Amino acid sequence: MHLAPGAKWKPPDDAARLALFGPPVFGFVPQPRIQERGWSWYGNHGRTLEAQAHYWLADPLGNFWFEDSPAGPVGIAELRGFVFTDVPGSTSRGGDPIRDALNQHLQYIVMNYAKNPHDFGSELWAARHTQQQAEIELALAHRSNLVVDDTALPAITVTASDFTATTMALAGRVVTVVIHTADVGKIDTRLTRRV
Repeated sequence: MHLAPGAKWKPPDDAARLALFGPPVFGFVPQPRIQERGWSWYGNHGRTLEAQAHYWLADPLGNFWFEDSPAGPVGIAELRGFVFTDVPGSTSRGGDPIRDALNQHLQYIVMNYAKNPHDFGSELWAARHTQQQAEIELALAHRSNLVVDDTALPAITVTASDFTATTMALAGRVVTVVIHTADVGKIDTRLTRRV
């Protein structure tokens, strides 16, 4: 993103987008080691289908180490994981909406943390992407739980490429947590309803 000289970066109005998306929307429970960074949105034909929460992770001393950038404040240690809240069927994959959401979000995170295609050529990157996508889609899901508002609820979990995705349907939404295995012990993965 490029700003005109003298222009100031203005954060997006996430509260207005969350209200428009409607409840429920989920996020991690408040805790000292993480701080909400903002949201990403996915939509189709003018309808928002997904809200994705991003978090900064504090260092072992509790510092977030924010620095200014042209796109706004940037933290040094970003949590390698996200909380997704979807409208059921938003993936348009035509299968089980819970497993489809898990596959799509896990693939998205794994590929975003893979090497840049320019690092080793786009053909190799495309082949790697196809291989990882197949591995995720063929991986066996295990029964698990997600804790939402202090209640453990049944979910499914898949682990691939050092990331774990846990997904379930709740209150007319599909909620997915994707997190790097190295970050699991650093945060409390319980969820709460944001709105």
